[in-house]
Amino acid sequence: MPIYEYECAGCGRAFEVILHIGGAPPSCPTCGSRECRKLIGAPAIHVKADHATARIEKRVRDYLIDGKVSDAVRFADKAASMVKSDRVKRVADKLHEKTGK
Repeated sequence: MPIYEYECAGCGRAFEVILHIGGAPPSCPTCGSRECRKLIGAPAIHVKADHATARIEKRVRDYLIDGKVSDAVRFADKAASMVKSDRVKRVADKLHEKTGK
């Protein structure tokens, strides 16, 4: 699944979303505004699922390093629902264990 970056026109928050190709644009997780524009990000194309899993794990780690625990949980849950990988599921489960969410 591709990871897209968006910026909210209402509050200015930049956020990442995993979407199916051609999926509906997301609403802002902070203010709920539907006025979000897609940002241009560096392309990352991987054929093997292990690379995608490692990339997802890195994004979750980055959220946690930045202190954005709820964003890490939300991102891991979305990734676990879309990527069929036991490692991604374990990451999401571990976050739920530690945060109690």
